Parts: sequence; structure tokens; C-alpha cells
Amino acid sequence: MTLHSSRSPQCLIRPAQVGDRKAIEPLVDKFYRSLKPGRAQWLRPLFYQSPVAIAITAGLLLALIRHGFYSHAIALTILFVLALQAHQWSDRTLANFWVVESGGKVIGCAKLFKYSTHSEAYLVQVDAAWRGQGYGSCLVQRLTQEASLPLYLASQPHRLAFYKRLGFVTVPTNAVPLSIRVNLGLDRYKDANIQALVFKPGATTGLTNLDQRIVP
Repeated sequence: MTLHSSRSPQCLIRPAQVGDRKAIEPLVDKFYRSLKPGRAQWLRPLFYQSPVAIAITAGLLLALIRHGFYSHAIALTILFVLALQAHQWSDRTLANFWVVESGGKVIGCAKLFKYSTHSEAYLVQVDAAWRGQGYGSCLVQRLTQEASLPLYLASQPHRLAFYKRLGFVTVPTNAVPLSIRVNLGLDRYKDANIQALVFKPGATTGLTNLDQRIVP
């Protein structure tokens, strides 16, 4: 969808490329800092990332060591560390990232995971200097076009109105499927009062006054 305005700048919305990493990393870091002020989250501590999984694994390790299964304990430890590292790198890889670009500069990003039954959006962030000009709206609208609907995401309270204007509706946390709730961090970032939202077929999206060129 291309929206025309003679007075508005153009933005380019496209999949992320290798050269975008330097622009995306600070945007992602700012996103996580807004959830946990004072803590840089691009490289999140393993113990903070998956406390439940670590507690369960620690219990299994103790049981294996207690019964003399030392080789099994070592193998479990190696597998668990590799799994956590892979989970951390899921935010660092550029796969599934989309960026919004203006004047050759990447000013915003978002991550979209598409599944057969639904999609999940993460890390929707526009540089503070470029907000209020429609770039975020164009980026989110692009996600809704690309997604397998329904599209789920999580929002802080001050951004709820923004997403609702684009056709999203809030969903009670206990009504969100468990796997999606975990992926969106609804329990992990409970202190930030984040709220689940969903975009479904037939929802009325808000329009922006910003031209956008869509690159496949």
C-alpha cells in the first residue's frame, strides 16, 4: 500500500541488511532500556533471560551428580549453555528484522516472526528524533501486511493508543496462549505493565500522511 502526500517525506520500508546492524543495535538497546531502565539489554545476562529454565536445569544437574551420572551432567550443561546462547543471539541476528529508512538513514526497526497460525512482532522502535511524523505507523502497517494474521505484540501503556489507532485491540494476558505470552515477555516484563495486543483480519487501520515505498 502506498500513501501519497505532497508535503510529507518518503520512507523506505524493507528487510534489514548486513550494513544495518550499527543502526539497529542502539534502537534495540533503547527498547530494552525502556522496559528495564538502567540495564542494557542487547546482550542480556543468561540468568535474567531464562530464570525458570535455569532453575529446572540446576535441579536436574544436582540430581545427576548426586547419583553419579557425571558424564550426563556435563552433557546437559553443554546443551543448556548452547541453547541459551542461541536464544540470546535470536535478538542479535538480523533475520526477521524490518527497518524504516528516510534519506538513506535507518531510523526505526521491528522484528516479525511468522508462523502458520499467527505472527508475533517485537522490538518496534523508532529513533526519538523521528517520532511523531508517521514513520512508526508506516512500519507497523507494513508488519500487518507481511504477517500471518492474527498478529500479536506487546506494548507499554503509553503506546497503547498508537497501536489501537492502527487496528490493534488489547487482549487480557490470561487469554493469550502460553507460548505467545512467554515469547512476548508478558510475565518477564510485568513491572513495565506491558499489555498484549492483537491485529486481526478486518481490523480498521489508521492512515498516515507519510508516503512509503515498500521493497519486497
